[in-house]
Amino acid sequence: MKKLIILNYSHRPEKGDTVDLETLKNFNVPAATAIKYIIKYTKPNMSELINLFPAADLVLCNISAVENLLQRSLNTYQDIQQAAQGLLALGAKSVLIQASQLKKDFFCQDYWSNQEESFWIATPRLAGYAIDKKAIFSTAIVACLVRNYSLKDAIVIARMYLQRGLRKAYTEKQTQKFFHSGWPEEQADLPYLSSKPLVKLPQVFKPCKTSLYPIVDSSLWVERLLTQGIKCIQLRIKQADEQHLAKEIKRSIVLAKHYQAKLFINDYWQLAIQFNATGVHLGQEDLHDADINAIHRSGLYLGVSTHCYYEVARAHTYNPSYVACGPVYFTDSKPMAFQPQGIEQLKRWRRTLCYPLVAIGGINLERLSEILESQVDGISVISAITQARDPPATIKEFLFQINQTNYV
Repeated sequence: MKKLIILNYSHRPEKGDTVDLETLKNFNVPAATAIKYIIKYTKPNMSELINLFPAADLVLCNISAVENLLQRSLNTYQDIQQAAQGLLALGAKSVLIQASQLKKDFFCQDYWSNQEESFWIATPRLAGYAIDKKAIFSTAIVACLVRNYSLKDAIVIARMYLQRGLRKAYTEKQTQKFFHSGWPEEQADLPYLSSKPLVKLPQVFKPCKTSLYPIVDSSLWVERLLTQGIKCIQLRIKQADEQHLAKEIKRSIVLAKHYQAKLFINDYWQLAIQFNATGVHLGQEDLHDADINAIHRSGLYLGVSTHCYYEVARAHTYNPSYVACGPVYFTDSKPMAFQPQGIEQLKRWRRTLCYPLVAIGGINLERLSEILESQVDGISVISAITQARDPPATIKEFLFQINQTNYV
């Protein structure tokens, strides 16, 4: 069972709540279950605290708590990163420092690290709310852990819950009240997640609705699809030498332009810019190395793959042209570390995200109707077409069903 240490240094620590019952109610989690996840620590006793660290998966604390513990002041984002390393060196498995006390810019930012990975998570600063947020945030994290979300997903969802509650806070009997509701499903509350502190709002890529959006691995397949009336294609070539790769990408782009269709190049953003493709599609592993600014300056679209809340928040930081969510169903088209999300989660992504949304993973003609009911903006398929007995007939049926709806 995951455990959470909450460092809550206060002049009156006995007044602090262990869990927020209203938050648990909205996540449909019993209080007795949630409390088992929490180790609340209020005494500034380093030796006692260090003994607790190995029992916890996450140490959650604000700047004041860290300053008291490490006996140093934290005034910059770099100070916070170094403090996290200090806590990890004391035996913590992972650390989340709430850094909103650093009123440096437009954002409230928190920093998470577990030695191997780290990220900053930022939401627009909401001024003027005298609401104690510690118990709400930690309770929301615990509620997500109880519901078997990963720790990184839990942090993102909890920040969404916290941001919505503050954004919609209200006054009752001259007291500010946190707005409690059900599962957070508004993009306005989705945090930006990045490797560095966010200093300004991200640049915006022009949106792109893809409709039927096959993924293929050769210019021959690109040509076959174009002749069947497909207007948006992704070329994904893996393990090819540079000469062959450049030739295939260039030929595919020329063909797409001839048919007045959109062509996205998977991963190879330099070649996409060089040969003037319509757009680039990047997986999560490609985002770190790609020059996003160069892609934006070139005027290309940007699509990003996501599989969970953590990755959606990371994609959000780039304001992409579309967000691909999956796998919706089981797929063996590529090795997949994530379980199928299912149609209900796809519908939740549709309710949550304002970006054009592409459904991907295990989609075929038999499942197309419920995908269309989810009102996504794009349907990405691979084997449903490339391994079909009669690809032209399959494409025709896909297009027919799509065109029979109000789908655009």
